[in-house]
Amino acid sequence: MSRIYKTDFWRKMSLFDIKKILPGLFLSAMFFAACSEDSTEPEYTLYPDNDIFYSLAPNDMAANDSISANLAHGVKLVVHPNASYELSFEKDASVSDVPELQIFHLSLNSDSTAYYATKIMALQPKEVNGRYVYSFVCEEKTNAFWATSLAVDDHFYPGTTKDVKFTGDGAYSDHFSLNMIVVGKHDLTSDGVDVEELAQKTLDSFRKYYTSVTIDTIYIRYAHEHPTLGHKYPANEPWLAGADSSMDMFLYELGGWPEKDVYDALDIVYVYRIEIDKTVGYASLFSANLGGGAYSTVLVGNYVLAKDSPQKEFLLSSDEIVETVLHETGHFFGLRHTTSTMNDFLSSQDYSIIEDGLEDTPYCEALLRNGLMKRPSVKYSLSTLPVMLGHAYRRTWWKNEEQDLLSSCPDSHNFMFPATQDETFEGFSEQQLEIIRKNLMLFPHGKK
Repeated sequence: MSRIYKTDFWRKMSLFDIKKILPGLFLSAMFFAACSEDSTEPEYTLYPDNDIFYSLAPNDMAANDSISANLAHGVKLVVHPNASYELSFEKDASVSDVPELQIFHLSLNSDSTAYYATKIMALQPKEVNGRYVYSFVCEEKTNAFWATSLAVDDHFYPGTTKDVKFTGDGAYSDHFSLNMIVVGKHDLTSDGVDVEELAQKTLDSFRKYYTSVTIDTIYIRYAHEHPTLGHKYPANEPWLAGADSSMDMFLYELGGWPEKDVYDALDIVYVYRIEIDKTVGYASLFSANLGGGAYSTVLVGNYVLAKDSPQKEFLLSSDEIVETVLHETGHFFGLRHTTSTMNDFLSSQDYSIIEDGLEDTPYCEALLRNGLMKRPSVKYSLSTLPVMLGHAYRRTWWKNEEQDLLSSCPDSHNFMFPATQDETFEGFSEQQLEIIRKNLMLFPHGKK
């Protein structure tokens, strides 16, 4: 038995993106595999009664008021094959009833006009240190979205669900490789570094800063040499990502390079320029996808657009490009900005998430109060991706007083600080590195 919902669920995603993501995050019913852990068959099936808009990714520690407010009536969980999960929240002492967690598998219909919620399990919690804890193991064949409800007999749990946590432990390797996909025409960086040298510098930097995991190697592939798509990407033409709104800015179709060993490397797509003012790179928060399909790439430019400058664009240095890739890959593995920006608020639709929730990454109260990061660089619309987009700004655009503000922030040395500035990045915190490792091991790739 299942329930059908309209695709208001996808209201921040275009039809193009929905169809692209089907092989990845969303399963059709034919690919469903059963999951179970201490499951009991409830007397009542209580389907989510809202639009299931908010998403919860594993190992995201940020306080999320929208998730807490909607957990009982329906939120999305991002899940992965062969992974173990715990969903927990504070017990509401004012409510004596113990809530049953009902979980539903979400799958799109054939014409992408609706999705089905199919019940797959119901769980009773364990009470641990004043929290309700639900544990389960998933045996999906690929990444998927599930939905929740909290039931007490035939009605929704009336209590509060504060401090919701969703953690996951995966079954995959803590090793991965990088694949730099060069698209179209490129120039030497402003410090005279070519593609091969840039790739080696990227590999060295990953090995220096991503210390909780192992980076095996880096590959270089050229889009014009792709065995089936090469004709779409001429070698001598500059690729302006986002210039054509009908095209996929992230070039997801190039992800999962069709070659053994390279297929499930992290794909870094290196374009001439990103057509968003003062933006150097982009990645989706918790992309959760190695091996191609939607959300499988990190995007970085050779130049950066400067609409208010007579030059219109500036050539980047190899340091700026590598730092951007390190930052955006952090988003790919589930790291938020240490201090939230307007883009972060708009993409999550939760203005309560002001920082990443980690104890060892302080956030900048002065930056939140200042208008500097309150200007969105993306116009959000129906075609905008339903996830946070990371971005990095080039140092030279900040005025002196803005530079002083950025340099005074306690998180300015962290790679996940939301803007580049004159300070030298020192790396990731221990908690950030642990999240990178845990989430890498959730993503299907290689062997454990």
